[in-house]
Amino acid sequence: MDWDINGQSNMTLSGKITQYFTLIVFTSLCFGFFIFYFAIERATMQSAIGKLENLNHVIEQKLACTSIEEIQQQHPHVKVIRLTEKDMDLVDEVIREGNYEWNEMLQTMVNHVTVTTYPFIGDQHYSIQSQISLTIIDDDYFVGIAMTIAWILVFIIITIIFFGELITRKLYTPFFHLLDKMNSFDVREKKSLELIETPIKEFSQLNELFYKTSEQSIQHYQALREFTENLSHELQTPIANIKGKLELMLNSDLSEQQMIALSSMYDELDKVSSINQSLVLLMSLDHHQVSNESINISDLLNEIISNYEDIISMNGLELNLDIMPDIFINLNPLLAHVVLSNLVSNACRHNVKNGYISITLNSCFLNISNSGNEQEFSNDTIFQRFNKGKYNPNSIGIGLALVKKILTVYNLDISYNFHQKSHSFLINFNKLHV
Repeated sequence: MDWDINGQSNMTLSGKITQYFTLIVFTSLCFGFFIFYFAIERATMQSAIGKLENLNHVIEQKLACTSIEEIQQQHPHVKVIRLTEKDMDLVDEVIREGNYEWNEMLQTMVNHVTVTTYPFIGDQHYSIQSQISLTIIDDDYFVGIAMTIAWILVFIIITIIFFGELITRKLYTPFFHLLDKMNSFDVREKKSLELIETPIKEFSQLNELFYKTSEQSIQHYQALREFTENLSHELQTPIANIKGKLELMLNSDLSEQQMIALSSMYDELDKVSSINQSLVLLMSLDHHQVSNESINISDLLNEIISNYEDIISMNGLELNLDIMPDIFINLNPLLAHVVLSNLVSNACRHNVKNGYISITLNSCFLNISNSGNEQEFSNDTIFQRFNKGKYNPNSIGIGLALVKKILTVYNLDISYNFHQKSHSFLINFNKLHV
């Protein structure tokens, strides 16, 4: 039995089938026990009545040649009476039961069963009443039946558990094989699923469905990969050409108004280039293969901070650093640079005049906090694409979404918190120690 992320047990398919069969058998035997018990009582009663009816028939034959006294001596439990003309209407057989009483000789409760018939023998009308006493099923007998049913139940349950597990595992071999193949399936390897043939119609259909789905996934992945590559190539080339021409025009003799217009166009084009690169990286991360590369994040963080020192100084920001040296984690160097650059840049851009930036790095976590305006986003919405705050409309709104995506690929969690005009981003390293 396995356990899921919520702490709930995950039972195997064969185990679940065995559990249901066991429950069905247990319920059926419980009902069957009572049916069996009352069936025994009824069968015993019907057998006794049948014997008394047969005895009455024998007595009827003997009355033709034997006196009543002799018959009653031979059969003490039979009572024969000659009927008068006033009882001529008595012709139907009468059966009585349920006259329970204690029998001293047998030391148990008995049920007296009587069968009365009214035959005509010659011109004479008779009443023949025969009786038999049946012992009542007592507690010991009841317990004996219950124990028998219980042992049968135990035997059946053991049989179901043992043989049921073997049979279901044999029948579900194609299903388990499919699960193994799907667990190891990687769209980047471009390998088709190799599935075993099965005579079971449902499993055959399931295999066919997953095979078609895997083939479509491979085709879609290749199409997406070609699209991202083509998009990056086709867009970056004309953007670079336009930026080059704008730079030439900016260096020429232009009026102030023209310089402002061209400068604005250059900034917007630079933003388009950044959006293109970020979107391409976001799409490629969906199929990024995690590597075991190790990076000294302490050195990388110090390097990135040094690149932003001029901006920090120009905005009059106070920089508080607590960076432990030589912190190594498993993270792609290029992607690590993207994450740290976006977070540090975000702390600079979404700050206030004469504010502060605090960066703490140790073996457990990285925390980057900064002063800022009122909270605009929650921990869930701040990492969504194209979310731009009203205090910084020039942001492209992809940076934090890119950070979240990269960290998710590497099984890292980043959280956001706002308290007393302080924005804080916390990355936990506990899962990524080398």
